[in-house]
Amino acid sequence: MKLKLALFLALCCALPLAAQDIGDFTYIDDLTSRKTATQGDAVRMFVIALGKNPGAFNANLQALEKEKISTGLKLAENAPLRRGDAALMAARYLKLGDSLMYAVFKGRRYAVIACVANEIMDFAGGEWDVLSGGELVELIGRVSEKAGGAK
Repeated sequence: MKLKLALFLALCCALPLAAQDIGDFTYIDDLTSRKTATQGDAVRMFVIALGKNPGAFNANLQALEKEKISTGLKLAENAPLRRGDAALMAARYLKLGDSLMYAVFKGRRYAVIACVANEIMDFAGGEWDVLSGGELVELIGRVSEKAGGAK
């Protein structure tokens, strides 16, 4: 329970308050207790991190496409979120280029390594591991912190 509250408070401080309403807080609180995050959850959380109000999945996906965060990814709303997909979106969001292999290949595996090197992810698994809701909330909190709040 303490971890859930700590993650929730960290995210609240890291994300721009203007973009959040009670629905976002409720959604994030629910997400922290889920054993498996979905790709739809990641899309929504990155939209919130951009400082925009989330909408339906396709509208959120278009917002990320416009920012070139989800370009080329085959995302489905209810599919489990893999660590590599989350890392790739985070690396694109932060425009990470300090990892030579990620800068050259721009793949999921190297995005995970770039995120670990930038202390956005823990080095605890591979790109095919499924993330929990709490791990996604923690990831978005770290991404928002590295970005300095809203872009």
